[in-house]
Amino acid sequence: MHVSFLHMWRTYKPRSDFGFQPKLKTFKNLALSILFVFCTTVVKAQNRSKTSKQPTVRDSTKNWKISAFPVAFYTPETAFGFGGLGIGTFRLKDETFDTRPSSIQLGISYTTKSQFLLYAPFEFYKDDEKWRLEGELGYYKYFYNFFGVGIDSKEEDEETYEVTFPRVRIGILRELFPRFFAGLAYEFDAFYNLKIQESGTLEASEVPGKQDGTISNLGVVAVYDTRDNVFFPTKGFYIQGNLFTSSQILGSSFSYSKYELDNRYYQKVGKKQVVAANLFLGNSSKGTPFYDLYYLGSKRTRGINNRRFQDNAELSLALEYRFPIAGRFGAAVFGSTGTVAPDLGKIVSSAYKNAAGAGLRYIINKRDGVRIRVDYGISDERGNFYFTIKEAF
Repeated sequence: MHVSFLHMWRTYKPRSDFGFQPKLKTFKNLALSILFVFCTTVVKAQNRSKTSKQPTVRDSTKNWKISAFPVAFYTPETAFGFGGLGIGTFRLKDETFDTRPSSIQLGISYTTKSQFLLYAPFEFYKDDEKWRLEGELGYYKYFYNFFGVGIDSKEEDEETYEVTFPRVRIGILRELFPRFFAGLAYEFDAFYNLKIQESGTLEASEVPGKQDGTISNLGVVAVYDTRDNVFFPTKGFYIQGNLFTSSQILGSSFSYSKYELDNRYYQKVGKKQVVAANLFLGNSSKGTPFYDLYYLGSKRTRGINNRRFQDNAELSLALEYRFPIAGRFGAAVFGSTGTVAPDLGKIVSSAYKNAAGAGLRYIINKRDGVRIRVDYGISDERGNFYFTIKEAF
C-alpha cells in the first residue's frame, strides 16, 4: 500500500448542492522465473553507462532542497481536516552530484473527528547508488472503505470502518549487477481499535482480521532500475519483484504469503512528452487479513473508488501520457484496466474494470524534478480526486 492524500480525498460524486462529495508456494517458482527472464532480457538490451562522473562531492548539510505546503479538506466522514505535505531531497555526504537524490517525504493531517495521519516515506542512495534504503514510517487513525471481497462486490454494500495502526516499511538492497539490486524487506502494521458496523457487510464477511491483529512480514526483494530520474523518469525500466511471508514466529497474528511483480516502462516521445506504462501482478495465499488484500482504486487504477474491488490476486495495467504546458506547469492523461480474483488461476477469466482521467502537474523542485500531482479519474460508477507529491508511478 502506498500512502498519499488519497486517504483524505476518497470517493467523489457529483452533487447538486456543494458541487462534490469526497469519500474516502503455489506460484513462487513461476513468479521468480518470470522476473529472472524479464530482467535478463532487459539487462542484455540496456547496458549501464556510468561515464562522465563528476568528481565533485556534495556535503549533505548544504544541498537540501525542501518543498512544503498546507492542506485543508472536508469529507462527510471526517468533517474538517487540515495539515501539511512536504518533501526534502538531498545527496548523502561524499556522494557525487549525478548520484540519484535521496528523499524524505512528510505528510500530517488531523480532522475535527479526531482522525490522524502521519507518514514519512523515504529513499536513501549510498556509495554511488550501490546501496539503497527505502521504506516508510507512519501512524494512522482513519476511516477506510469496505464493499466485500471479489470483483462482483456491490456498490450499495459500501461501508466504512475505523482502525488505528502504526506502520513500518523498510528494505535494504545491494547492487549485484549493473542496475540490478537484491535485498531484504520488512513490513509491520499493528491494527487495533478496529470499529466496524454492527450487522454490516464486513461483520458478515468471512475474512481474517475482523478482531484486530498484527502484520509482520519478512521478504526478499529484487529490483532492476534503469530510470534516468527517480521523480520524473523520461526513459528506462523499473521492475520490482517481492516475495513476503508472514508467521507467528515473526510476531504476526496471521500466517500467509504474497508475491508481487511491478513492471514500469518510460519512453520519451517528442521533445518533452513521456509515455509511461505500469503492469502489476500480485497474489496472496489464504489467510490474508482483509486489510492486506490487493485492491483496485490505488494509484495504478485512479478513478475506481478506493478498495472498491479487493481479493487475494490482482492484475492491472495503467498507461499515462505526460506533457508540459508552460513554465512549471504540466499535465497528464491516463487510463487503466484491472481485476481482482481469489487466485491467479482465475485472473484471466475475471471481469475487468476500466478507468480514465486527466490531471495537472506543477514542478516544486526544478533541480530534482519533483512535482505536485492533482488528478481526477472516473470509472463507470463514479469519480475520484487525487492530490499528492510525485507521479503515480
